[in-house]
Formats: sequence, C-alpha cells, structure tokens
Amino acid sequence: MTEGMTGREPGSPEGMSAREVDQRSDLARWVSGVHAFPADRAALLERARSQSAPEGVLSALRSLPDRTFDNLEDIAQELGIGGHGQHD
Repeated sequence: MTEGMTGREPGSPEGMSAREVDQRSDLARWVSGVHAFPADRAALLERARSQSAPEGVLSALRSLPDRTFDNLEDIAQELGIGGHGQHD
C-alpha cells in the first residue's frame, strides 16, 4: 500500500496534518453552531468565552484580525491551519 507516502497522518484530509485537524476541530467545538457566521473577532471571542473555551482557543481567536469571518474555513485559513494552497 501507499500509506505514509503522502506525508500526512492516516485519516487526515489532504494538506492537513493530524495536529491541524485537531486544532480545527477544537475551534469548531467552541465557535460553530446555528447562526454562528458571519461573525467578527469580538463575536467569536464572546461565543467561545460563554462556552468556557480553553485558553488556547481564546488566544487563537484574539490573534485574529478585526474583520468579519464567513465560516470556520475562513478562520482556519487566517490562522494558517491546513488547506495550504487549496483556495485562490
């Protein structure tokens, strides 16, 4: 088989390491939901704080620029989490 030849962990999407998948999943746990987007940095932080998100998630959200994000993918790209080169 060709397992291991792609440079990624089995079960990870192409272009993402297992760590990046975990980071993205952690973000999704604390900021996603019905009517969560579009949202700006302040709204994302408020949502995460209200759900008692861990400091690592809050720190990542605080590092975002002050703009509106359309979805989790938008946040992940801004934070450099996976999907390198997949979008124009």
